[in-house]
Amino acid sequence: MAGRLRRLHAPELREGGGPITLPVGSAMHARVLRLGVGDRVELFDGCGRAAPATIVAIERDRVLCEALDSEQVPTASPALHLVLGLPKGGKPEEIVRMLSELGVAGIHLAVCERSVPRPGDASARMARLARIALEACAQSGQPRAPVLPGPRPLLEITAGVPHDARRLVFWECADTPLQQVFDPSTRGDVWAVIGPEGGLSEREVDALRTQGFARVGLGTALLRVDTAAVVAAALLLDRLDRLA
Repeated sequence: MAGRLRRLHAPELREGGGPITLPVGSAMHARVLRLGVGDRVELFDGCGRAAPATIVAIERDRVLCEALDSEQVPTASPALHLVLGLPKGGKPEEIVRMLSELGVAGIHLAVCERSVPRPGDASARMARLARIALEACAQSGQPRAPVLPGPRPLLEITAGVPHDARRLVFWECADTPLQQVFDPSTRGDVWAVIGPEGGLSEREVDALRTQGFARVGLGTALLRVDTAAVVAAALLLDRLDRLA
């Protein structure tokens, strides 16, 4: 295979290498990519370890690889964490997929005043979002899946942001552009808040401002939450020189 090695998810990746049977999803991905016996790939566990490997057998229901010793993948720095007001319907799945492809380090789902509560099994939904994040990383070549904790109240999440982090809240009523408040040369991870459908309330924005979050806008257009999340992430990653 020429160029960059294809990445496949292997949760049982271990030190020392050896034979690894890919999980069903990764085996299906290998078939979609038309990989064959003898092709070289890179296996990743989604938690920071990766290893070069060779496909040694393809059967109807499994793909077997021979992996070399795994190594820890350096964490991208500065890291970008998005605090996302919990969207309604199936939007979280698409947002998680796109943000994982871009290389966002963390996606923190926040319950806001205008969030629409979703009935059902929250643990099952989070497990599905984690699978989507891993699939997106394999497709895009990102070696590390974003952390994806379960939904918590907005101000509880932001109260736990590291003290040295750079803090932004994207708000449709803010008229300050990103370039006026964000200095890419400043050290520290970036934490950015994006509200749900209906936006953040003024009370929430005032509380975030008290916590040190600078209010910024995304232009004059009123963006949907899924569009705003991707636009904000792309702008910030570009200013962090992560899209070069």
